[in-house]
Amino acid sequence: MIEIIVDANTIMAALIGGVSREIFFDKRFSFITTEFTMKEIKKYIPEVAKRTEAREEIIYFALSLLPLRIYSPSFYANKIKEAEELIGEIDKKDVDILALTLFTRAPLWSQDRDFENIKGIKLLKTKDML
Repeated sequence: MIEIIVDANTIMAALIGGVSREIFFDKRFSFITTEFTMKEIKKYIPEVAKRTEAREEIIYFALSLLPLRIYSPSFYANKIKEAEELIGEIDKKDVDILALTLFTRAPLWSQDRDFENIKGIKLLKTKDML
């Protein structure tokens, strides 16, 4: 099984529907993310509910069904400073997910272009996951 780190935008896409949702249930992969990413996702659940015309409770339930292991900052703490140096000035919200990526050396599944110029990581777009 290939371990994949998941950014907020791919989780959001899965909650809305489409191919991202299907990828999450592909048995070839296991998915991990950060507590920070999950907090960011939860902030946008009202918007997702409105967009999908579903109740917020349903979106929370759908989120709970995604096969994700969630890591706290203590797991990747020794990579936070490096991540801040690499991406902190571009987008502080990306520091945790990049630190997890640097720590585990697993590929990062994200549509965020901010990661495209980060050396030393493998970035996967949704099309690469198919």
